[in-house]
Amino acid sequence: MRREFEIEEFAKDVLQDKYALIVGNEILLDTKIEPSGDIHSYYLKIVNKFTESNYTNYHEIALGKQEADNPVRELINAGKIVYDDAGLVSPQLLSLLSTKLFTTILTTTTDGLLEAAMKKVWPKEGELRIVNIYDNDSMEKFRNAIKACRKDERYCQPTLIYVFGKMHKINWSLPYVRTEPDAISLIEKWIRMDVQSDDGMLEFIKSKRLLALGCKFDNWYFRFFWYILTGEIDRGNYKGSGEVAFVLDAKEKSEMRLQQFLDRMSICREDSATLLIEKIIDLFTKETNEAPFRHLINRKRQSGGVFISYNSKDALPACQLFMQLQDKYSVWLDNVRLYGGDNYENEIEKAICKSKIVITLLSPNIATTYPNVKKELEKEDGEKNIPFYIKEWLMAKQMGDKIIIPLAINGYDLRADYHKIYESIVDATNSGINADDKINLMETNGFNKLLISLDKHLQ
Repeated sequence: MRREFEIEEFAKDVLQDKYALIVGNEILLDTKIEPSGDIHSYYLKIVNKFTESNYTNYHEIALGKQEADNPVRELINAGKIVYDDAGLVSPQLLSLLSTKLFTTILTTTTDGLLEAAMKKVWPKEGELRIVNIYDNDSMEKFRNAIKACRKDERYCQPTLIYVFGKMHKINWSLPYVRTEPDAISLIEKWIRMDVQSDDGMLEFIKSKRLLALGCKFDNWYFRFFWYILTGEIDRGNYKGSGEVAFVLDAKEKSEMRLQQFLDRMSICREDSATLLIEKIIDLFTKETNEAPFRHLINRKRQSGGVFISYNSKDALPACQLFMQLQDKYSVWLDNVRLYGGDNYENEIEKAICKSKIVITLLSPNIATTYPNVKKELEKEDGEKNIPFYIKEWLMAKQMGDKIIIPLAINGYDLRADYHKIYESIVDATNSGINADDKINLMETNGFNKLLISLDKHLQ
């Protein structure tokens, strides 16, 4: 029996960051560029046009060919195929990404279009993490970042995971899925990860519910992939735990069999990913009373209480701090509160204005910038070239009614000489900073000291 999609329950889970988004090639492109929206159909037409070939499907292009003879690669190198331009991405998909409701996104595409779109939504350096299943370095860094979180925390740095690998113009030696044998090999790789109980990355993904958009996988591969990422089907009592799969078409026999499989597994499905995306966007962004979750989004985006200022290289600890504080306080963090299209500087200034406390997250990354910042601030004429987080400190200082709490992380020393530069920037004497408000989060009781300080100032 087909399981109904309970959109209100889905929305509540999304707001609690319980979902990971899976983006397939069939939903990626702007339909004005490719009517089907399928990046593979787009590549197929370009390859046939420029090579005067008559391929009938995308995978046929790759069969029996070495990477050096790959027509897609040749056309990318010749500039005939643009594979990393956010302007080609479906506006509906870009709008969904711009809500920033999904911070964990897996893609079964191998081009760079989705990555380019996500960098448009999360443009700050170091803000977006890129993980490639075939790039051991990025995989290990992701595992370490997850392990660095306490068990009761949710990892929330925006992350894009290439589950099929990535076509890489700079390094074509990195493998990616092109043919069915490639897909089988990749399944083997995921299965090996599955038997490693200490693999934090896979366990993290398994902790999520899955929303698959544009993933028109044929039958057997989808079943393997879904099983590996959920690990639930073999338990015999799988009744669906909120996972949702969306299939674009049900015309082919393989797709009909796949839908029957989803129904047997109590996995929700919808027939149009595009319409579903529009429904989700309306649910969260409509200004009318008919949008039942708009007030929750507004409350999440409201400024007030605590503002977190940080260097973009410290996005992960900033997100972790936000997750630790948000249940008790009204907390503002740009990575979570800003939507695509917002006027960044105006929204930041309004947020600081409405906040009572500004936490300045201080790390060695910031300490190394102090000498240059000091020189810039001492300039008498001309534009001062300073990082945006310094501008946030100056806004808080100039408003005059903010409690500024310096919070040291990752080895920053509040007693070092370089910290005197910080105190001169924020005018520590007149910013409400005292000994009790100088907190090192790495100390044993650092977080408790922060809570005591927040409670004291927010009474």
